[in-house]
Amino acid sequence: MARPSTREKLLDCAEHLFADQGLAGVSLRSINAGAGLSPAALHYHFGSKDALVAALLDRHMPALMERRRRLFDALERSPGPVGVREVLEALLRPMVELLEQHREVGHRYLRLLYRLQVDGDLFRLFPAEKLAGGVDRLVPMLCSALPDVPLEVVKLRFALAIDVMLRSLALTPPGSDTDLDAQMQGLLDFLTGALEADCSEAAA
Repeated sequence: MARPSTREKLLDCAEHLFADQGLAGVSLRSINAGAGLSPAALHYHFGSKDALVAALLDRHMPALMERRRRLFDALERSPGPVGVREVLEALLRPMVELLEQHREVGHRYLRLLYRLQVDGDLFRLFPAEKLAGGVDRLVPMLCSALPDVPLEVVKLRFALAIDVMLRSLALTPPGSDTDLDAQMQGLLDFLTGALEADCSEAAA
């Protein structure tokens, strides 16, 4: 097996540290030290912390976005009505597939995404249109599936659904024998019920 390059060592170390401590809690010096490299290594390869995080996200985000786009395309070509569960599955499945294919690597990446989400850094640094892979298409599809739920309620419930998805997947131990498909189906059961809940009494 080929030894990891200096760049990959920095990315691996930064991914662990950022997932554990958040962006604000990790200095560039600590990443260099954790990777066993000179103090100038990170600046040479990335230039800044924001550029480093962008490189981390780019490790898997393009493939996740492309897979999600294909799933949304298939839903839009569907001859019948598309339900909430199908829309949510198109959002969730690419992340589950990443874990299925590369359990440890995928787990580390999703832990990073979840920490960035919790700390408010994910969409602050990297806009939804760059990261989400069709999420701009997702809310209209949810609204079509939920004609009696106001737009602002759909957006709120969707934001909560993202948080629950990332948390559930990020906290799945990488060395466990968790049935990821069963976990996904359970998540979809829970989130579909949450999005479809009647809000008429709250609105009144």
